[in-house]
Amino acid sequence: MPETVAICDDHKIVREGLRQIISLFDGFDVIADVESGESLFQIVHRQNPSMIILDVSLPGRSGLEVLKQIKALRPEIKVLVLSMYPEDQFAIRMLKAGASGYLHKDSEPAILKEALTTIAKGGEYLSPTITRLMFKEMNAEGEDLPHKTLSDREYEVLLYIGEGKTISEIAHQLSLSVKTISTYRTRILEKMQLENNSELIKYIMLHELAPGTSDA
Repeated sequence: MPETVAICDDHKIVREGLRQIISLFDGFDVIADVESGESLFQIVHRQNPSMIILDVSLPGRSGLEVLKQIKALRPEIKVLVLSMYPEDQFAIRMLKAGASGYLHKDSEPAILKEALTTIAKGGEYLSPTITRLMFKEMNAEGEDLPHKTLSDREYEVLLYIGEGKTISEIAHQLSLSVKTISTYRTRILEKMQLENNSELIKYIMLHELAPGTSDA
């Protein structure tokens, strides 16, 4: 029996591309592709896929929230996270939440096939970068950087700020109100003990949290 795969990504061209690529792999059958967590939950209830390919950035519930709820509902479902964010920005959070692997969207199809095959066999796909990050975290000796105190959604908003997006743009991207995003921003500043966006940007650049600032 092939692995039944559901794809959740808010970009149609990405979903179509993944369908075409995975159709070339033996042992995998894409049974659905959806653009949001809400639609994915419906697929899980109706079709019960054995594997999910999940994006981090989704409208409404974030990929992290969706992952946690999926694992609570169907812990046996294997989840591969495929994201625009480098491994050092979201991979550890996703793996802790129950993901079986994490890939950057720039990965070659052969790497995607390797990841899917590894996960299908019950393993976890850990790239050299992720392995290094996990080892570093285990040996951090109590290091507790301010951004690690943020909730999953606050962390996602932090990364969008790091990309230079405005409050309105972030609200549109996440399908949330401007007021809600402003509240998240206020919480982020309070938790990280920073005064304004300028200090946030400096922190993000110092710790290589924005796309393009990491050497991953």
